[in-house]
Amino acid sequence: LHMLIDYAKFFLAPKFTNGRWPAYLFTVDQFCHYLAIIGIYLAISPQQTQLILNPNWLILALFFLIITKPINIIFKLYFERYQVELEDTSSISGAGAIVGNLERLIIGIFLILGQYAAITLVFTAKSIAHYDMISKNQGFAEYYLIGSLFSMISVLVTYALLIF
Repeated sequence: LHMLIDYAKFFLAPKFTNGRWPAYLFTVDQFCHYLAIIGIYLAISPQQTQLILNPNWLILALFFLIITKPINIIFKLYFERYQVELEDTSSISGAGAIVGNLERLIIGIFLILGQYAAITLVFTAKSIAHYDMISKNQGFAEYYLIGSLFSMISVLVTYALLIF
C-alpha cells in the first residue's frame, strides 16, 4: 500500500503542483498512509495477533513514528516562512530537525511514563543551549518559541489521539 500511494503521488503530484509540493498535498499523502496503516491494523484479527503484532505495540510504534519525521515535514511546510536568517551560520545542517525529533521522543516517553513534570527539563535544556541567540535576536526567539510550542502540541495531540 505504501508503494502504491507513493507511486500515485509520483505521477499525480506534478499535474497538480507545477513541480512544487504544497502543504495540502503532503497532508493528503500522509492521510492516505495513515489510513492504510489503520486499515491493516483493523484487518489483523486480535485472536491471531502474536507479541510482535500486539495492538498496544503497534499503537506505540505508530505514535513514535508520527512524532518524528512527519512532524518535521509538517513544521517545515507550515512554519518555514517564519525562519530568520542568522548572521552566525556555524550551525550544523539538519541539526535542528534532529533536536526536534529527540525533543518529541523524550516528551513522548515522559508522557507514556506519566512523568509530566520532567517534560520541563527538555525545554530548560533547549533554552540554556539557545540562550545567547534568544536574548540577542527577537526573530530567532519567536521562531524558537513557535518550534518548541509546535513540538509540544504535536506530541500531546498525537498522544491524546492514539494512546490516551
